[in-house]
Amino acid sequence: MKAEISKAIDRGNYIKYPLFERELPEGSYAQIVEIKPKSRVGKHYHKFQYELFYIISGEAKLGIGNEEYHAKPGDIYLVKPGDVHWVENNSEESFKLLVVKLNFRGEDTVWL
Repeated sequence: MKAEISKAIDRGNYIKYPLFERELPEGSYAQIVEIKPKSRVGKHYHKFQYELFYIISGEAKLGIGNEEYHAKPGDIYLVKPGDVHWVENNSEESFKLLVVKLNFRGEDTVWL
């Protein structure tokens, strides 16, 4: 099945594009996230879900726990439940990543 982007959810500093809605097994979710130029997604964590990030385009600072990474296309990261994470895009272009959520139970984000 080919992914179809049917809608965009604009959250201010970033846009979420849900993929395969109602097609993935329960507890799974996939989306493309676009962090706008000169924007950031603040520190937060998830109570239950794991997130797997695959960087599609652009470069940004990505923090996971006590580590900070220079994220670039082709990189893959794993965020475990409870891991505080954030993204800072200081460039003039968007930073896009594929986010696959496992053990997804709906919105479980805790913003810090």
